[in-house]
Amino acid sequence: MEKSYIELEIAFNESTYDVIYNRLYLNGLTTILEENGTLKVYLPEADSVLAEKIRAELTSHDNIPASEINVGMFENKDWNTEWEKTIEPVYILDKLVIYPSWKKQELELSKGNIPIEIDPKMSFGTGHNETTQLILEQMSVFIDPAIDKYLLDFGSGTGILSIAAIKLGVENAVAIEIDEDSVQNAAEYFELNGVSGNIVMHQADIADITETGFDVVAANITSNVIIPNLANIFTKLKPGGKLFVTGILKEETDALINELTKHNFLMQELKQRAEWSAFYAIKQ
Repeated sequence: MEKSYIELEIAFNESTYDVIYNRLYLNGLTTILEENGTLKVYLPEADSVLAEKIRAELTSHDNIPASEINVGMFENKDWNTEWEKTIEPVYILDKLVIYPSWKKQELELSKGNIPIEIDPKMSFGTGHNETTQLILEQMSVFIDPAIDKYLLDFGSGTGILSIAAIKLGVENAVAIEIDEDSVQNAAEYFELNGVSGNIVMHQADIADITETGFDVVAANITSNVIIPNLANIFTKLKPGGKLFVTGILKEETDALINELTKHNFLMQELKQRAEWSAFYAIKQ
């Protein structure tokens, strides 16, 4: 067993939190400690090259100041256990609670929250990201199981939006994702949460699927993916169908509203948290 580890410590703020997380995930690092305004990962001594690679990518590609990144040595510890202690259940209004498997016994379900079990892994969507929380809040309020029977989860990541939709009363969903690791993780979570029979998973883009006639489309993706695909989304939705979109930075809000209007969507609600915006619109 390694006697010491490389400690990679990165200071974050509201605007850099998700950027740093994504960079760590892209390099295969999923055990991340959050402590006193910093994100920390611990690597075996043999992985010093990887630590330096991540430092270089953060500074050159993600514009994280070098002064906010520290690489040092740290004594051995059960860092996975330490990390697990930092992951708490996420409560979405009075409807849903997303929790990791090791917190199952600590859940507070007295309010009738519907539980969804998701362990943080390589894929995006564990409930701890503001964008996931925003879109789940909107879905919890505006999905009506009496009329919303069929949902498309565009860029599904862990499949959390599909799982939540079924738990909220949607009968069937189609989840699409281009990342292979995410597709595999989502399949595990569909089974774990008892919704496999209600969800069809495709490793595909929206233009490549044949399914149509959706009552709801939900997408937690960036604007450079959403905007070019608004025409495809419009085609896939029934008249009067609901669109939930997040992953959009606050400074991109007006641009996305303009694009929604151009594509004959009628805005119903805008929610914002930290640096993110979430949109609920209806196909006209």
